[in-house]
Amino acid sequence: MATPTEIAYNRAQLIESLEFTFLMDEVGKHLSEAICGFGIILNLLLIYVICLRTPVHMKSYAVLLFNFAIFDLLTCIASLLACQKTIFSGFSLTYIFHGPCKYVAPWLCYFCHCFVCHAMAHSQWILLISFIYRYRILVDTAPSVKTMSMIVTGFYSMSFIVFLFYYLDMGDTEALKQIMYDLHPDNHYEDVTIWGNLTVSGNTTIFTIPSLTAIIYMTVTCVPIYFLIHWCRNKTLSILASSACSMSETTKASHAKLILPIQNFQALSIQATIPCFWLLASAIFTLAEFGVISGPIPENMTFRLMDCIPSSSPLVAFIFIAPYREGLMRLISKTGIYRKSTQNQVSSVVEKTQNLGIQPTTQATVQSNQQRNVRDLA
Repeated sequence: MATPTEIAYNRAQLIESLEFTFLMDEVGKHLSEAICGFGIILNLLLIYVICLRTPVHMKSYAVLLFNFAIFDLLTCIASLLACQKTIFSGFSLTYIFHGPCKYVAPWLCYFCHCFVCHAMAHSQWILLISFIYRYRILVDTAPSVKTMSMIVTGFYSMSFIVFLFYYLDMGDTEALKQIMYDLHPDNHYEDVTIWGNLTVSGNTTIFTIPSLTAIIYMTVTCVPIYFLIHWCRNKTLSILASSACSMSETTKASHAKLILPIQNFQALSIQATIPCFWLLASAIFTLAEFGVISGPIPENMTFRLMDCIPSSSPLVAFIFIAPYREGLMRLISKTGIYRKSTQNQVSSVVEKTQNLGIQPTTQATVQSNQQRNVRDLA
């Protein structure tokens, strides 16, 4: 039988062996706070400028942007509340929650987790639609606000069904804890003096129809979505570059500003890289689930990578969409941090007048209005 001294020594060794795990848990928590907090602020600002600074001719495209902003905001909030750490335990999906939801109940933590997963999957579909939209306005007229709203609702209904199935498949907390104890004995998760009272939830097995469907929907589909996004991007660029394009040089230049803004000609490419966070997180999750990789880094970083998606999306809108960039600068100028030049103020008055529909009736103005639906996205 071990003496008290030997027990104390073994315990000290155990805690020392877990120091890197403790460190990564703290890093994961602070990254969640920073990334999600930043995302909440940016998405609130984006919602504000969309509501107040969207020109009439951009209303249909703004449906997509507003959908992005709302779901990205809710995703950041839910992820901040959950702050989940994935414990890869065989064919079960086990999550330890470090966020504020742990002070309420495991079901709330699992709800936040499911919401994050389904919202991020939905956002990838909306991103694809936005690229299709940019391609369509080169070959056809811009769809109406009603049409865009119906498309967004239809795609979300698919994600919502997956969310319901996934949430209703929540496993028993005690059973999940026991699985975690059995498959990770070296971590001694059962020792409350080391880990405290852990809040655990998830799925006891991935081989149920709801869980398997949700996993496929949230991991496998990101690959074809990503390739379709790049196909639309390349197709759009090829139309703009085609000498056989029937558009006038002026109209072609206006459309080009939608795809290749003056500020950064790689704007479309930058937006197309946003799903890379999802691809990388899905790859890490899949490799860890099947035991190819392991350790506290994939356990903590999988969802922190996913947090980067809703936090980075509004940055693209602010940088490359002129009315929203101007709206943000106007908002910041009120704090005294940034002062608008006189020229910008005059331009803003003209733009505001145009947005209200007060326009000269010259032929040049009519042609200009037809082109602004793409120019203002530069």
